[in-house]
Amino acid sequence: MANVIGKYAAKKLLRKQMEKYKSKDVDGDRDPYFAKVKDPRTDKMKKVKKQVPDYIPEHDAKILARVRSRAYKLDMCLFNFLGIRFGWSSVVGLIPGAGDLIDGLLAFLLYSECRKVACGLDPWVKFQMIVNIALDFAIGVVPVIGDLGDAAFKANTRNLRLLEKTLDSAYKPKAQQEAESRLPLDQQPQPATVYEDFSDEEYDRRGTPPAYEEQAVVRAPAPARVPTETRGGVPADTRGKGWRSSGSRRERQPDIEMGIPRNGKSQPPGRSNTKGSARR
Repeated sequence: MANVIGKYAAKKLLRKQMEKYKSKDVDGDRDPYFAKVKDPRTDKMKKVKKQVPDYIPEHDAKILARVRSRAYKLDMCLFNFLGIRFGWSSVVGLIPGAGDLIDGLLAFLLYSECRKVACGLDPWVKFQMIVNIALDFAIGVVPVIGDLGDAAFKANTRNLRLLEKTLDSAYKPKAQQEAESRLPLDQQPQPATVYEDFSDEEYDRRGTPPAYEEQAVVRAPAPARVPTETRGGVPADTRGKGWRSSGSRRERQPDIEMGIPRNGKSQPPGRSNTKGSARR
């Protein structure tokens, strides 16, 4: 149960961050948050969210969610210029003197977060991550052009992809790997990723798919229509409600069959309540 709750928390973290940037375009196949896949219903490309797959354990799922969040903020979250997405890493690098050092420190902190995964990082993977950070720093030292090159290189996103491949290698079921390897390259999912439609967030929050929301509404039956009770020709709900109402009269209608006259006094059986019978 704790493992399920932990992975659910990681997914909620990503969803909350994605909500801020859902209007952004997808930045290639290394975009930490979004991807473009072919919609089988329309045969067109659609934008989807990248979520943490269930086969990754709780501890490493949280780390992956944090690394994706930091990589997106550092490399892509701000604006697009000359076809290049910029994040806080590029902006910090513009600070004279200390900017490139701060940028390198932020990249190293992300690398340190990657090293916390329970499955561990292969020495070759660690070496590749360090090389990416070093190249990013060397490119950023060059004035102006270096800052553009730094934004295009995106060392943090490259190191995120190395982490994703490591997690897939450690935890992805072999049968699933073999099945996906037989798919065409453009249909194979990105490592350590499951795709989620934007409508799925509504499903998770409401518990009912939006397309079937109207069908799921249970309408309460309308109250039965009860005939209005009348006494003396006056509806029961209007008796005694005003001076115009004749509801203050409590006399019942004469019951001829029971021998009850209009004055309300009963007559002996066999006697008629008519003037002719009274005279007799």
